Amino acid sequence: MRTVRADMWTDLGCPWGYVGRRRLELGFEQANLNATLDLRLHAFELDPGSRTTTISIPEIFVKKHGGTIDDAIAAERRVAGLANDVGLPFTTDRLASNTHDVLRVLQLAKTHGLEASWFAQLQQGYFGGTINPFDPAELTRSAVAGGMDADDVSDVLSGNRFKAEVARDREEALDRGATGVPYIVIDNRVVLAGGATVTDYARAFTSLTTQV
Repeated sequence: MRTVRADMWTDLGCPWGYVGRRRLELGFEQANLNATLDLRLHAFELDPGSRTTTISIPEIFVKKHGGTIDDAIAAERRVAGLANDVGLPFTTDRLASNTHDVLRVLQLAKTHGLEASWFAQLQQGYFGGTINPFDPAELTRSAVAGGMDADDVSDVLSGNRFKAEVARDREEALDRGATGVPYIVIDNRVVLAGGATVTDYARAFTSLTTQV
């Protein structure tokens, strides 16, 4: 059976990376290619200089985009509807913070081939309101539950391991023209980004059978 590779640049904090991944998976299923999907995740740290203390989602929305707290809550509810449409849990009662440590643990997961499965669990826990990934203890528990060694995770979080890898992933994304997440390259031929729909992904996968 053929394997179709999809490279996805993503960050934890942006809900479009969460919804976009599920849309990609559903689009692949719709394409019915008689193939398996090999999803490779790469870090795209959207705001490397952001604060390491936590802040509520409505507050950070207003700081970045302007408007009011009510505007932020309304925007979150719209995204919640999109997440629910593809079967994903979503709560507006989340915290935001710098995602650098999360992305360094993602790099650790990549060394074991666990990045896709673990990050999916982490995203669902974060956006579903059951995990605070900015708490090192909770992040460690999540990583261990995803198959990583607790001592390895502690070693990453206590130092600067994988800092360079996170930076390289981000640089590659920017070089490719990415401006946000998700940024997806399918079979090194088809590029999709941002708010691509399930249908968009299905068409992209189907197009692989007609491209030379």
